[in-house]
Amino acid sequence: MAETTPVVYILHGEDEYAIAQTLAELEKRLGDEATAEMNTTRLDGATYNLDQLLSVAGAMPFLAKRRLVILTNPFARLNNAPAQKKFIEQLEKLPPTTALILVEIREKERRKHDKPDWLERWAESQGERVLVKQYPLPKGADLTPRIQEMAKKAGGQISAEAASSLSALVDSDPRLAYQEVQKLLAYVNYSRTVEVDDVQMLTADVGQGDVFKLVDALGNRDGRKAQGMLQRLLEYQDYREIFPLVVRQFRYLILAREILDEGGGRDEIVRGLKLFSNAWLADRLIPQARRFMMHDLRRIYHRLLEVDEAVKSSQMTGDLALETLVASLTV
Repeated sequence: MAETTPVVYILHGEDEYAIAQTLAELEKRLGDEATAEMNTTRLDGATYNLDQLLSVAGAMPFLAKRRLVILTNPFARLNNAPAQKKFIEQLEKLPPTTALILVEIREKERRKHDKPDWLERWAESQGERVLVKQYPLPKGADLTPRIQEMAKKAGGQISAEAASSLSALVDSDPRLAYQEVQKLLAYVNYSRTVEVDDVQMLTADVGQGDVFKLVDALGNRDGRKAQGMLQRLLEYQDYREIFPLVVRQFRYLILAREILDEGGGRDEIVRGLKLFSNAWLADRLIPQARRFMMHDLRRIYHRLLEVDEAVKSSQMTGDLALETLVASLTV
């Protein structure tokens, strides 16, 4: 492997799907699936003791040229100069046999200006040893060619007009676009091009609200986004339609989290949740489940039962109960 291969990768931006694709490509470079799994470690900066990062990231790879260490939320505990200095010192000691990937999805919430932060200033001084790549969400028509490329890679085709229509419906969400492309290609049995009529028949308008996005916002403790998505849902549906979806979503997340914690993956989730006719749901549940700790999911599920009892006993209206629930889960 060339000496100019980066040791530290800084991947930041709000396009979580594109970042996930990059990570998948880097894992493929390690070798077959078993070898990649043995040489890949995933850490969360919000819960992992970063003082011990070097002990993990500095380990030699096993039957592979490199070890991959993926650190999400790297800034969670690096909120003072001494901690930042110590973190950089560890980065500078990493061997070339390690690829440490720092992944920051919620970048805009942390940044207060467009100037380089302390880590980017350090990265600029490291030359080719550090790679910084930004992943902004696609805007407007930018998502249309990506949707066509998604279909092509999946072994199908979607017309430019259909891709443009789908882009508008998924509200600039590449991961949702990918899931919808999978569903549309399965619908046409990969035997013909997906057209506008197919999209309009099978794809819901995210502008009407999306329970997946509501749960994502809850998982990120993003009160403003969660309340906004809830209001959009309430414009088209009432409590009796929304609440069961939220309950089902968290029940799925608990089951998915249990399977992930036991070492299972997508196939086990499809079987365990009986998603055989909706296997694409597993791809959306996995990143959501990883945003929650199991004790948080159980606490939320218990809270949902309390909300349901309050509504049924007329202690509060359904709309108010949902608004209160969202507020209590995002403080």
